[in-house]
Amino acid sequence: MNHHRIYSLLIVLLAALALLTLGGCNLSSPTTPDAAKPQQGASAEVQVEQRNPPPSNGNEEDDDDSDDDDSSASQQSGEEDDDDLDFLLVARRDPAEEGVSRRVIGPEGGVLPHAAHRLEVPAGALETPTELTFAVPLSDTLMFDLGPHGTQFNVPVNLVFSYRNADLTGVNPAMLQVYYYNPAGPHYEAIPTQVDTVNMVVIGYTDHFSRYALIRK
Repeated sequence: MNHHRIYSLLIVLLAALALLTLGGCNLSSPTTPDAAKPQQGASAEVQVEQRNPPPSNGNEEDDDDSDDDDSSASQQSGEEDDDDLDFLLVARRDPAEEGVSRRVIGPEGGVLPHAAHRLEVPAGALETPTELTFAVPLSDTLMFDLGPHGTQFNVPVNLVFSYRNADLTGVNPAMLQVYYYNPAGPHYEAIPTQVDTVNMVVIGYTDHFSRYALIRK
């Protein structure tokens, strides 16, 4: 009977020792599934950065090149920019300039006056009687509208523009020039001009009608 008790106690002790051994193994080597997640997350962020590199400055360089090309084209064209023109300003308005003056002028020629200005049409400039018009647009600059726009003449006509009511501060009248508006440009272009400083008029010579302005050269 004593031997059976001893064997039973040994079995119980061995079983308890086995349980303690298994528990020690679990404590010494714990599993850490959550600890691996940050490493996977960090790897994903690096891949995103590699797949999406920061945008290059290629478009900005193209825009700069485009601006340079536009500037070069403007310089090569030789056209005068309207922004660079010095338009003669109006100091006061003559009430007689209001409205539109009209006259029918034929092959014999004639004169169309408008306030202190006038249009001189020499003989032979028109082949048939044509109603011509003269107006001074309401503007801060001294401009003149002669029509119908596009009317062509066989010989140049004289555009006599008075500058008595212009702002002549710092202006040398002898340097005034008549320009016409070219809608094909669109921009203003100079026409042959003479200045009569005694009578304070500028005379431009043209073979067609358009809008005209006095420019300080």
